[in-house]
Amino acid sequence: MGIERRTTKIGDVRYEVRLRGPDGRERSRTFRTRKAAETYERELLTQRDRGGWVDPRAGRITLADWVAEWSATLVNLRPSSRRIYLDNLRLHVLPELGAVQLNKLDKAMLRAALAKLSTSHLKPASVHQVYRVLRRVLTAAVENDILVRSPLEGIKPPRVEPQEMRFLAPGDVALLAATIDARYRAFVTVGAYCGLRLGELAGLRRHRVDLLHRHLQVVEQLGRDDSGRWAMQPLKTRSSLRSVALPAVVVDSLDHHLRQWAGRGREGFVFTAPDGGHLDPDNFRSRVWTPAVAAAGLAPLRIHDLRHTTASLVMTLDRYGHLMPGRAQDVADRLDALAKEASAEMIPPVIPLGPRDFRGIGPK
Repeated sequence: MGIERRTTKIGDVRYEVRLRGPDGRERSRTFRTRKAAETYERELLTQRDRGGWVDPRAGRITLADWVAEWSATLVNLRPSSRRIYLDNLRLHVLPELGAVQLNKLDKAMLRAALAKLSTSHLKPASVHQVYRVLRRVLTAAVENDILVRSPLEGIKPPRVEPQEMRFLAPGDVALLAATIDARYRAFVTVGAYCGLRLGELAGLRRHRVDLLHRHLQVVEQLGRDDSGRWAMQPLKTRSSLRSVALPAVVVDSLDHHLRQWAGRGREGFVFTAPDGGHLDPDNFRSRVWTPAVAAAGLAPLRIHDLRHTTASLVMTLDRYGHLMPGRAQDVADRLDALAKEASAEMIPPVIPLGPRDFRGIGPK
């Protein structure tokens, strides 16, 4: 290790730092000033003494090339999560920073890039999402001994204001169900009173619904795969597998719906597109949901707010934290009684199934 003073052919003075790494190979780097060379030398000596030495040449890989390497290791992510990560990088990070070498990325550059995104059409929550995936990429570079530390350290993501949750009253649920296209009235009822997510509703099949015993099983969902196409997928976690007890008002709604609108056969989808295939959530949201919400005077209202409505209605019973498996149907009956008293529908709680409950009914 040492600093040598050199003079170029045109007379400029340069300072070369020479380093022999733990592998015995020698590296060098040239600086215009002695101060810069000394600072670099101290950093490398500190890294080597602490056992954290990183080959200076490793950081010469561009961010775009490192993202390509890093993305090949994303084997434990759901297809939809992987697609979101890569789309955020492709659309919002690589156009600005993709050609920059990792060891040339600095805080000023990253702050400027995030600030540019914040002043674009992106919402703060979307910029925050970009920040999170970029942090994962740079942290992985540190873990792989490409960088000593992440240049994103100390940079805070944009502040995301909590979004106000919407809860529908039973009368609002009835109004929306009466306003929406008749094909999707049961969609509103099941969503508001059973707490299913959009992907779970779109992926619900006929044989998962048992009207005789008044329950349905949530074991799979519709989501986007790596290519961006809608496809059936397992639920996000094991705890998402569950059985939902149905009050009579939901049973009645589904009974009519299954006879008239649902797909055919055991594997047919409960909620279908007009052509009989599975719903396209994007098309459903823009062509059916949004116009119905506006016509009912309930805008703005997201489909996910039906799930919030489920929790709100259940908590009004003051039993949400005390329900145990085996009591779901009893609670559904109590909710039916409340629904009749209020001349509107209410919703039972969701009861997670234990491993024994899923013998023979797992995802196909």
